[in-house]
Amino acid sequence: MENCLDQIRNIFLESNKTKIAIVGKGNSIKDVSVEKLQDDYFIITLNDAGLSLNADFTVFYKAELLSIYKRDGFSSKYYLAPEDVKLPSSQHIPAEYHSFDQDGIERIYTYFASSEFYILDFTLLSAIKLAIEFQAVKGILTETAFLGFDFYMPSVQDNDLHGLEYRNAHLRTQESLFVTILQHIQKQYPLLELQHVGNKKYSALSVEDFQKSLYRYIESYALKTNSTLYQELLDELDSSNKVIVVAEFTNNHIGDRNRLLKMIELAKESGADMIKVQKRDVDTFYTEEELNAPYSSPFGNTLRDYRNAVELSDELFDLLDLECRKRDIPWFASVLDWNSYLYMQKLDCPIIKLPSTISNHKNYLTKVAEDFKGELVVSTGFTDEDYENFVLNNLVRENKFFLLQCTSSYPTPPEGCQVSVVRHYDALREKYPNIVPGYSSHDLGSLGCMMAVAAGARMIEKHVKLGDLEWVHFDSVAIDLYNSNFKQFVSDIRRAEIMCGSKVKQVYQFEHHKYQANNKVN
Repeated sequence: MENCLDQIRNIFLESNKTKIAIVGKGNSIKDVSVEKLQDDYFIITLNDAGLSLNADFTVFYKAELLSIYKRDGFSSKYYLAPEDVKLPSSQHIPAEYHSFDQDGIERIYTYFASSEFYILDFTLLSAIKLAIEFQAVKGILTETAFLGFDFYMPSVQDNDLHGLEYRNAHLRTQESLFVTILQHIQKQYPLLELQHVGNKKYSALSVEDFQKSLYRYIESYALKTNSTLYQELLDELDSSNKVIVVAEFTNNHIGDRNRLLKMIELAKESGADMIKVQKRDVDTFYTEEELNAPYSSPFGNTLRDYRNAVELSDELFDLLDLECRKRDIPWFASVLDWNSYLYMQKLDCPIIKLPSTISNHKNYLTKVAEDFKGELVVSTGFTDEDYENFVLNNLVRENKFFLLQCTSSYPTPPEGCQVSVVRHYDALREKYPNIVPGYSSHDLGSLGCMMAVAAGARMIEKHVKLGDLEWVHFDSVAIDLYNSNFKQFVSDIRRAEIMCGSKVKQVYQFEHHKYQANNKVN
């Protein structure tokens, strides 16, 4: 049989679509407006998932499905199926079927790299192969959404001989293979943006957010800029008792676009006001000896391997900016060296942080303060009063200056929190009115941060993560975004914010005297 890829590629070329939707039949697909999906996406359905959907391609290999299509109609434009499956000739693209099951993962990698197309038992892998070809033909960044892949069945029909337990065990095996392949494909084909839609840890979007995107496609030029979002936050800070809660990503995105997207989504949903990342020039920030030092991570065996992998690339900084703007949450970065500072100057970043990590790089700090036109955040971990004097004499300018108490211990024990220093920073405002006191938290839980708010903190910075990655710096002090702990943390800060209120004493309507007024002297 002549390979069918040429015909497939020609169909891709003729299509005016630039995005792909691969559709399964999990329950979550019921929450997606499939009629709207057809407007923008080249749709690939698997097996009998697309009976009610006017798909572009349907991929299947089991001949017994043919009776279902004959009964319900051939609604897809084309069907990729073995030659011996008797489909309408105008819609049939004959494709070989190879039995791989879920074994031989190395053979599957070879399949994705090969110049042939054939159908596998796990048809989702065949759909991914089609997505790779689509991107190659179009030559552009191609968003690929996986919809209806819940890898879970709530029930089976009474006449199903395999039973529910077997079906779900089989789906879990498929899910494990899918996640492994997804990671491999994303690294091999960076212009193929693979987004699982659902509520899994590896999901890039929730079904709700994907559904919103179908009806609210916003061009980037129509979005508010990062500077505008930040200024709106400052206006709120000046006009109320607002405490800015910063979700500190550090490098917990590990340079992975899907993790970055998910972290932004969950940070916003949890109620964070800002997102912070880090930027450092790995080759100049560290010595060769440090870079060559052993460090165990999935990216290699040295610190250089780890650091190069977890830094945000140009593409990911662009993605960070766009996604934050879509969600109306401003972002900024800790900038650890001059090359990184110059890099950030090319982006719309109206505020930067000079972290405790570089508190002994005083020439650099002074140079940035003299050059930067925006606003600075400085934390004071592993420093004393001498550093405070240096900061006040050299870094404070006319703009707002966020001065954050910090203790560089991961995690920080209760006796190391020094929350009273926040009160001291608040008192500095008498001489330096542009100082905004704050607290950069390395302690566990929310109590220390709530106390910092009571001491006058107007910015609270907390590390967040996406699951446990023991080999990532600061993993032990970060709050997991998945389990709603960070959402609870933000709620605790809001409670402290409300309880502190204004410094101006006032009488509330819900107050009342226990006794009536009595003007008698005795």
